[in-house]
Amino acid sequence: MKKFPIYVLSVAAIIIVFFFYSLCILKYSIKVEETIINSLNIPSSFDGVRLIQFSDLHLKNEEDLVLLEKSVNEINRLEADIILFTGDLFEKGAVTSSLSSQTIEILSQLKSSLAKLAILGDKDLSQPDEISHILTTSSFKILRNESLELYNGSSEGINFIGIDSLSSSPDLNTLLSQSTNTNNFNILLLHEPTLAAKVTDYPIEVQLSGHCRGQSSTSGCSQFYSGTYRFADQLTLQVNRGLNRPNNIGNLLTRPTLYSFLLIKE
Repeated sequence: MKKFPIYVLSVAAIIIVFFFYSLCILKYSIKVEETIINSLNIPSSFDGVRLIQFSDLHLKNEEDLVLLEKSVNEINRLEADIILFTGDLFEKGAVTSSLSSQTIEILSQLKSSLAKLAILGDKDLSQPDEISHILTTSSFKILRNESLELYNGSSEGINFIGIDSLSSSPDLNTLLSQSTNTNNFNILLLHEPTLAAKVTDYPIEVQLSGHCRGQSSTSGCSQFYSGTYRFADQLTLQVNRGLNRPNNIGNLLTRPTLYSFLLIKE
């Protein structure tokens, strides 16, 4: 029998360990990105309020529910005041009756003191009724081309604007003109970060997006694809890497990510 050189066996062992670590450990090792959002326009009643954003779960089978459950546990550990989901709960067309009921059971465990808000991503729009049912049954308020003012014990509030995925061709200018409130602190929830430069034409201080999963090669992500982008006027764009990483070798060391935002009034 032919004997393999020891270095060949060593390399093979390293590769096996690497893939095991990536697929069985790192895939479920959730990272929390902490960011402070400070502004004079944040109401005093929201000073110290914590927002948790999660995005891009791309669920497709029961195995992915393990990641969802771990994500819910981590979000609850962070003690969110407001929970924000920025799209792509399921992979395109993957919703089944069984997965739907199991997802509702897990998502319903999320706890927040003020609100749970959601928007739909491009994958969600392949089954919008099914996704909407899952989210609303799990006590999320879905913002579909509309806005919602939240209050925290005073007459001053924060205005959340939620717009459907750009794949549905929403009239962004009209929606932002009608939804922004110059008297409030405005936060935009929009799945794709693509048109952030246009958002600067409106009194919006924060845009929370996902979609790109840390890849500039994703459609619409060549300019903004991960992390924080600050514009010259007032807008800060936060692009969430997402919880379910893309299945390619370039992302084997990528961890699922949650974003935690602490509001501070200047």
